[in-house]
Amino acid sequence: MVTSSSLLLQFSNQMKSKGLLILISIRMVIGWIGVVASVLNFGKPPFYIAFGFTLYFFITSFLGKHFLQNKQTNPIGNRWIMLFLGIDFIVLLFGFCLSIFAHPEGMKALPIQNSIFFSLFFLYQLTISFFLHRTFSIVMGIIVSCGYLSGIFFAHQLGVEIDYGYQLSPQGPNRVVFVLEILKVILLIAKTICIVKLVSFLLDILENNNQKLANELNERESSLIQTDRLVTLGSLASNVAHEIKNPLAGILSMVNFLLEEERRYLTNREPLWKEKEERIIWKHRTKKQKREELDVILQLFSFLPRNDAFYLADRCIDLGIDYKSFEGMGAEEGRDWEFVFAWLKYKTMENANLLISNSIHRTEKVISTFQQFSKPFQNTEKEVVRIGDGLRDILILYSQYLAMNRNLSTEIDDRLEAYVNEPAIKLVWSHLIYNAIQATPHKSGEIHVKVFRNDENQIEVNFMDNGIGIPSHLQSSIFQPFFTTKEKGEGIGLGLFICKNIINDQAGTIHFHSEPGKTIFCVCLPETKRMDHGLDE
Repeated sequence: MVTSSSLLLQFSNQMKSKGLLILISIRMVIGWIGVVASVLNFGKPPFYIAFGFTLYFFITSFLGKHFLQNKQTNPIGNRWIMLFLGIDFIVLLFGFCLSIFAHPEGMKALPIQNSIFFSLFFLYQLTISFFLHRTFSIVMGIIVSCGYLSGIFFAHQLGVEIDYGYQLSPQGPNRVVFVLEILKVILLIAKTICIVKLVSFLLDILENNNQKLANELNERESSLIQTDRLVTLGSLASNVAHEIKNPLAGILSMVNFLLEEERRYLTNREPLWKEKEERIIWKHRTKKQKREELDVILQLFSFLPRNDAFYLADRCIDLGIDYKSFEGMGAEEGRDWEFVFAWLKYKTMENANLLISNSIHRTEKVISTFQQFSKPFQNTEKEVVRIGDGLRDILILYSQYLAMNRNLSTEIDDRLEAYVNEPAIKLVWSHLIYNAIQATPHKSGEIHVKVFRNDENQIEVNFMDNGIGIPSHLQSSIFQPFFTTKEKGEGIGLGLFICKNIINDQAGTIHFHSEPGKTIFCVCLPETKRMDHGLDE
């Protein structure tokens, strides 16, 4: 995986490669200057110096370019580059001294007076400072300045007159005014200092930008890693949900089967009804906590048909009286009332079965929602769905959390339907509800969800909370990817970006209004009737 450090390293290598190409271009310019000098001095002693100078820079430039093109994947170290450039400076100084030596007597001052070495060095200095090392640039500036002064004294040894006077006088082919040459050296040093300062300033800006870029890349990298983990976790959750859902279906089927078998068994038996209901009721009326219920049952028995044991058992269960309430009866009474107690036991089992079935259905709904979240974009099929049903499925996921920490209120028109991708639109509801939960304070948070038909005959879904709100200067960026107003670690800034894309795909719109203490996110979707798509209720 490409990391931020590798991207920055690649950027640095590319910058260095560009700088080296510029440096090679400068060396080619120096080579062409050598060509011009060779033509002008053809047949003279300086011709050989200029020609050798030209060959050196052309050959080394072509070799350097070829070598650089073959080292794209393996960057060249700064030490080798600085060694190569150091050799270049030595060659320049050596050529400068040779040109003085090669000129005839009486004209040895001309290489000093007409030297183009300063402009060449300026180009070299700028390139080296920017792409390589500032300290190396300063050292080279000192070496060249000292080399230039050494060239002047070398010319003096060969017979060049040096004027040390304070008054400026004209220079001649064999006469050098020392003050003017010192001014050249000072200019050379000044240019070196200016270049180093300028490049230092530029490099500081570049380093700051690189550091900022590195921090942003690290954050994006961490966010992408977290997103990748969430995708993997979602895939795992989908598989686990599938494995859980199958046994739940089997459990529900078996519970219903057992209850139906018990009912069929009891229905086929002959009732063993006896006129002993008053004695049973009064026997248990001594229990204080059961007196009101037993009084109601006593009154109820006077109106019941004497053979309706099932109805009697049903009413007992409704009033909280089950077969365990009669466990204290004697054996003889128990035999007489065996069938009534069997129906009471059945009704107790039926209530327990209802609780089990409701719990299983609720669990299946939660699992189905998780399965839809795990791959909301793989299924692009749309269908006509009731918006209220999808919202309630999501509210079930957060119901326990909302009940403990926030006050949730809803106004949902269950008649409104839209033609949408159900898994994707549920993901939108989940993001918006969870954002409202995170934005509201604990214990005093208020969240209101409203679904209605607006004045434009669209389905409008509002999510309102009493959170801290979104600062006005950040509201224009709220739907941008990787932008978040949450604390670090609480979000990666993709939720609203995903919501906006999903809503756009459903031919809808999403907007918001936020101020301190109140934020409303509004989702508008075109209303669709089932008959518009050839569907029946």
